[in-house]
Order: sequence, then structure tokens, then C-alpha cells
Amino acid sequence: MMRLDLPLRTSRLTLRDFVAADFAAVHAYASDAEVTRYMFYGPRTEAETRAYLDRMIATRHEVPRTVWELAAVQAADGRLVGACDLTLDQPGEADLGFIFARDVWGRGYATEASRALVAAAFEQLGVRRVFATCDVANLASARVLQKAGLRREAILHRHKHAKGTWWTSFLYAIRREEFAAPPPLAVRDRELR
Repeated sequence: MMRLDLPLRTSRLTLRDFVAADFAAVHAYASDAEVTRYMFYGPRTEAETRAYLDRMIATRHEVPRTVWELAAVQAADGRLVGACDLTLDQPGEADLGFIFARDVWGRGYATEASRALVAAAFEQLGVRRVFATCDVANLASARVLQKAGLRREAILHRHKHAKGTWWTSFLYAIRREEFAAPPPLAVRDRELR
């Protein structure tokens, strides 16, 4: 059975499963039009955020588990500042994603979380490829994916219809054989004790 040894820890973040008490923090960024500008959803209403959070909590009990949507919490103060995820829709491949509150943009959290998830995907889940997409206008996310070790493979023209429009996205990916473990950003919980 595939599993991640959670929580994952980086130098500044703890990546853990969501809990119901995370609602206010999640809704704060999920309802922000600027934060969700390049997402296929949003901004979310309270009901949509609650339904999303309920779905993410439920994924913890799925067998086999194929979705790890994790809360990104600042290690220094315990504040939930975003989310990152790995989704295994196809055998051997993980789809990487992230979203962070606007007030923490530019601090490198998305890169830090993405590096940790790429490492976990290869080292713990044993996938052969990690990929991600981002809107061609979302240059900040494209930079994050490059810094996390992924390289641009293609442009997907009109690959997704959402929010009443067709989206064109960059496809980024890294294969197991290309993966070189980054500096120890992802430290397992038991290694911190």
C-alpha cells in the first residue's frame, strides 16, 4: 500500500493532513480572487470551502489512497498558510499542485513544499514521474516548478474548460532518473526527535 510518512517537515513548514479546524485558514485563501486567479475553481464560497475540506479529510481513509492534499503550516508559529498536493490518477505518476495565501507569496514556501513533495513522491510513493500544469500566464508558478526540479515538456492548448473559458497551460515534469535529492528540505517526523 502506498503511503506518505506524515507529517513531512521542511526547514520552515510542516506538511500535514487537513483537519476540520482548518476551515477558517483555508477559506481565507480559497475565497481570495487573486489567490485563485489561475486555479480552475474559485474564489470559493464558505459552502464550497467546507465541501472541499470534507473531501480532503475523507481522502485520508480511502484504500488505496491516491490523493495527499496537505496543509502547509509555518513551523515557527503553527499558522496554516496554504496547501500542496500529490494526486495519483495514473499508476506511477503523481500530479503536483500548490496554493498559498497572498500574504506569504515571495517567501519561497511554494518551492519548499514542492521540493518536499517531489522527494516524497519518488522516495516514499515510488512513482516514476511527477508532473504539474500551470496557466501560461502564471509565471510565478512556472518558476516554482523549475526551482523544484521540473522542466517544461509541453504547452497544452485548450486542455481544460473551467470558469467559462478554455485554459492553455504549461506541462512540467521530472522523471525518477532525473531526480537528484535536493538539500534535506523534507525531514521525516521521526528524524526530528
